[in-house]
Amino acid sequence: MSRLGIPNKNKKFLLARLQDMYGESFHPILKMAEAASKLDYIAETEADVTALNAAVNAWSKVAEYTEPKLKAVEIRADEGAVVAIQRKRFDGTAIEAEIVEVDPVVEAIVNAAVDDDEDEDEE
Repeated sequence: MSRLGIPNKNKKFLLARLQDMYGESFHPILKMAEAASKLDYIAETEADVTALNAAVNAWSKVAEYTEPKLKAVEIRADEGAVVAIQRKRFDGTAIEAEIVEVDPVVEAIVNAAVDDDEDEDEE
């Protein structure tokens, strides 16, 4: 098992073999992006739903490696009030959580959750 963000020996070996076969500059994610771009071009020129679906799926696969996953955080107060925060970052910036007329205790909990989440993103 490898540490988070560090490929294990099998992945390093496979990448080295692929680079031996396809050249030192080969990288699977970049190759996926090239294929997604070609599928996108085909979808635009043919105006075919199947081709468009293939392009969307290909870009979705590339996005898994390049963009943070969206996640919702739900916090319940003792009184049963629910505060849900969904963070979205498409351009690399964080959207600040907006809290309107919320109990101060709930606000402190929400702020702590947002701060913890940002700290994890920085690591």
